Amino acid sequence: MTLHFTELSPDEYGHFEAQHILGTYTQSIAQYNLLVARGYKPFLLGVKDNEVVVAAALVMTEMTRLGPVFLFDRGPLLDFDNTMLLAFFVREVRKFARNHKVLYIQWEPNVTYVKTDNKGNLIKAPNDGFLKLMAARGFKHQPFEFGMSTTGSPTWEYTKDLSNLTDKDSINQSYGKNVQYYLKKNRQFGIKLRELTREDLPDFKALTQKTADRLNYHDKDLAFYNTVYDTYGEDATFVFAELNFETYIAEENQKISALNQKLAKIQLKIDKYPTQDKFKRQFQEFDDQKQHHITRVNKATQQMRTAGQKEVVVAGALFIEQPQEMTYLYSGTYETYMDYYAPYQIQDKMIQKAVSHGLKNYNFYGISGRFNGSDGVLGFKTAFEGEARQLAGSFILPVKPMKYKVYRLLKKITGRK
Repeated sequence: MTLHFTELSPDEYGHFEAQHILGTYTQSIAQYNLLVARGYKPFLLGVKDNEVVVAAALVMTEMTRLGPVFLFDRGPLLDFDNTMLLAFFVREVRKFARNHKVLYIQWEPNVTYVKTDNKGNLIKAPNDGFLKLMAARGFKHQPFEFGMSTTGSPTWEYTKDLSNLTDKDSINQSYGKNVQYYLKKNRQFGIKLRELTREDLPDFKALTQKTADRLNYHDKDLAFYNTVYDTYGEDATFVFAELNFETYIAEENQKISALNQKLAKIQLKIDKYPTQDKFKRQFQEFDDQKQHHITRVNKATQQMRTAGQKEVVVAGALFIEQPQEMTYLYSGTYETYMDYYAPYQIQDKMIQKAVSHGLKNYNFYGISGRFNGSDGVLGFKTAFEGEARQLAGSFILPVKPMKYKVYRLLKKITGRK
């Protein structure tokens, strides 16, 4: 084995990442282009064995008060079981970092620590061997974090295995009963999905900002969404779920008319057989259905009047496609229209797209890692029947040990980076 550490060309890196089992959008060449477009100076580092790339990483530089930091977001991409390759990569990256006056290196590898079911019960034993492997290379594991974040990759995520799904029917059967029910309602409501153009992105930003304000988190700016659209191209899907009030109201009124005809026929039977309670029960059942549809019409009519337009956006989301998986990244739902269950239809459409493209994994992305009912998004994601995954976490390798100790002391005192 003749190993050579080098900076890779975008073509070399992109080809390697697209085929690597640990590849993810945060380590993709599109993400590299996005960072460059947003003014960062990332590196594409790699190791070659006889001119064949065997390890690689997209490295982003972040600044602290005492110097720059090299951040490997879901990287590096290498065979961690190959201890010789791992040792070589760590040693050479540290040299490279020292030449760039880096304070410390932070790895957040795309490696699973634990997997759980929907209730948080372990599916298999924790991957403590990986923590020991990293410690042997000089890395210090940071305490595991829980909770949601919009500023970095989540430490917990929810995924669905698509390996055994082949068509729309198998996909639908793989969902929980609630999702199947909501998708049936979506068809009744006539919700339509539309992929967005670049000109639609201000409306997408308005949706995500409204959601962020309601849930009290920081949203990405419009420039970010524009850059994602430009750099990811066809691998980025921005989608809206839309409701046409007039169409919806007309369909509901047709159902009311059909029920009126049934009620009239049953009333004739009641008049003819007044002692037959079964006809009265039938009348009550159909009348309850009618009142339900009337309520929908009245509500939609008021919503259309308030909106001042015939068609509205109900919900929307952004997805990134990789050869390894489809990732559900950012989304929003207008609170007024939550009763139309549009997010379920969006997810179903994108899961179908992932299966049709031969992808084996669907990543619902971040969850808090808490299964006590405090995570508002967990119930939505688990309804699609997957599993929770806690990543191995964050690992620090000081490049300037003494200066890093000072940095840690200052951080402890001030509580800031």
